[in-house]
Amino acid sequence: ESVWVARVAKIIAKCDRKVALVATGSLTNVALLLTLCPWVKNNISQISIMGGAIGIGNRSPVAEFNILVDPEAAQIVFQSNLEVVMVPLEVTHTALATESVMKRVLDLKSPFAKMSVDLLSFFKDTYKRVFDFDSPPVHDPCAVAYIINPSIFTVKHLRVDVIYGEHRCAGQTVCDIWKDSSDLPPNVHVAVKMDVDKFWDLLIDALTRCNAVTPFNDFVRTHVARKQQRPWQRSKL
Repeated sequence: ESVWVARVAKIIAKCDRKVALVATGSLTNVALLLTLCPWVKNNISQISIMGGAIGIGNRSPVAEFNILVDPEAAQIVFQSNLEVVMVPLEVTHTALATESVMKRVLDLKSPFAKMSVDLLSFFKDTYKRVFDFDSPPVHDPCAVAYIINPSIFTVKHLRVDVIYGEHRCAGQTVCDIWKDSSDLPPNVHVAVKMDVDKFWDLLIDALTRCNAVTPFNDFVRTHVARKQQRPWQRSKL
């Protein structure tokens, strides 16, 4: 973690404008960055995280996995006085990679498109078995999408605290949705809804741009062509 903190702090210091951080896992590194290099706060515009839940969790009855891994770190980030945006399970579970979405990606007709669909559907069986979802959700891109186009999200500024320590509810993100159960000020911008169609338009546009420039397509096609050639013909490729 110390190597990551030093490297990111150095990158932020060199930027001529404020940066946005996107956290798609536990918040350990982000909390270390803010604690060990507090000066970086002046150079951070916002932190968008994929994590937490307003209600039901996915790793315990009330905790989402990323927060549960290091709830103390999450509390540090939430209390940092920075603009923190939390994209919780209630939102990411609406970003479903349906068959129509998969078809739009496959219509790119490339090895990259096939690989993208394989990645999008990686947890399909698990989500059907555990959550009875017919289509798998994509979580992390939602936090990135907020940075790119926050207008597709409905957000509420709420007080959010994290339960940590030896507690049955450790990892729970307690969101004061009624705005009357805490004397403490709001500290997290909590996404409560996302325009799913616009989200997929944004993501597929990004995949289309990647598909046009990635060397992966040529690599796979060349590799397949080599396998289809007889040994004495391969040197000509």
